[in-house]
Amino acid sequence: MFRHRALSVCFAAALVCSSLIAQDKTKTSASGDFDMSGFLHETQQSPNEAGYAGVVWWIPTEFWEISLERNGMSQEKAAQTYAPLRKYTVVAVAMGKVGIGNINWISEAEIRDSTTLHDSSGNIYQPVQKLSGDAEGLVSVLKTVFGNMLGTMGQNIQLLFFPGTDKMARPIADPLAEGSFSVIVTKLIDGKDKTFEWKLPLTTLSPPKYCPVGKERVQANWKYCPWHGVKLDESSNSTASTPK
Repeated sequence: MFRHRALSVCFAAALVCSSLIAQDKTKTSASGDFDMSGFLHETQQSPNEAGYAGVVWWIPTEFWEISLERNGMSQEKAAQTYAPLRKYTVVAVAMGKVGIGNINWISEAEIRDSTTLHDSSGNIYQPVQKLSGDAEGLVSVLKTVFGNMLGTMGQNIQLLFFPGTDKMARPIADPLAEGSFSVIVTKLIDGKDKTFEWKLPLTTLSPPKYCPVGKERVQANWKYCPWHGVKLDESSNSTASTPK
């Protein structure tokens, strides 16, 4: 229940924020056909432990760009608007213990101290303490929107900004490239560590990929067809352009 509500509210929040930012109406974007629900499904996860509610939402910069395009801004202008956020890996986290008729939400300080980002090489990253002005502005707008839409629950959705690249300047979480990364929340859920992992690329941002045997459409990050056991390679991708 919480996860589905959070998903729809986060989507609404993005559209509200985008409508506040959007100014360039010179182009109608093809993103109107984009599967935003599927995109959110790929980027949001929940703890699934009995007695706990929450959401861990990795928010790729592409999410904000597509939201702006859905409000009528040109693709080029949308990319320019959110370019400063590409220096970060942004994750929204809300965690709470379900009580009798309420949820006891975990504080921002506890979530910040207990949440780390892990790249595919095993490097560990803490949330960035000092944000750019653009990031601070996004936090301010989203906090207000979440709070107005969800009350106490919205006030307890914490936005964490991690580095966007590793020491070699390679993206940690590129939704368009092969790879993986994870967010680990330490000891906040039933006293245990909880890992939320994303395997990339995201299907909703990738050209369609099909099994060469049965022609079923498969997820972009799959290496083998689960039905026929055959290896999936680049030739399994269509020549369709990446949706934006």
